Amino acid sequence: MNTPLQPVITKAGLAAIFSASNAGFTAEITHIVVGTGYYTPSNEQKTLRNQVAKYPIAGGEKLTSTLLHLTAVADGAATFWVREIGFLLSDGTLLAVWSHPTEALAYKPAGDQLLLAYDLSLAALPANSVTINTTAAGLNLTLAEPLAAMASALMGEQLRNVLQQDQISELMQVQRIMLARLGHLQTRIEQAEQTHAADHNGLLSMGIAATDSIISTQTQLTKHLYGA
Repeated sequence: MNTPLQPVITKAGLAAIFSASNAGFTAEITHIVVGTGYYTPSNEQKTLRNQVAKYPIAGGEKLTSTLLHLTAVADGAATFWVREIGFLLSDGTLLAVWSHPTEALAYKPAGDQLLLAYDLSLAALPANSVTINTTAAGLNLTLAEPLAAMASALMGEQLRNVLQQDQISELMQVQRIMLARLGHLQTRIEQAEQTHAADHNGLLSMGIAATDSIISTQTQLTKHLYGA
């Protein structure tokens, strides 16, 4: 997952950054801590309320002067909901903490690995005052299997989408053919109805003409016989 976070910067974290800056250094984020507490975080915090695990930063990059991208691998046999998360400096100071009264960030299954990936906004801090200390080499080894599984799942989903699109295209083609056939059939029906109406009107006219001819002949014959 890749989740943007707006954490609360702690007073202790600000003091550590101020101290490092005055000494000519940049504070380093080295670990992510996770817990199961859910609440509205405070800048007075020095620890999580219910910390269950601590993981080294496995990879990261500076997106902007105040936006960092961090990744870590949650492994082990434990299972828990990630409802609070903190970011530790190299001296162990809790720099920032995030939590929510009702929402969870992720679920860590038992015995499985969970990739923690966050875009950490530090807009409340001086630009470029924090860097990342990573163990990127370990990330590649640790995540080889889950990343391969994720890639396989993504490819499978893309293949299913392609197949589904092909099926939709075939159905649309069949629909177009059926509509064309129905239109042709409708035209033939209308032509047949017009022909039938014309034939009916012609037969009716012929019948009327024949009747008039018979009546006229009978009238003339009567006049001839009776001299009328």
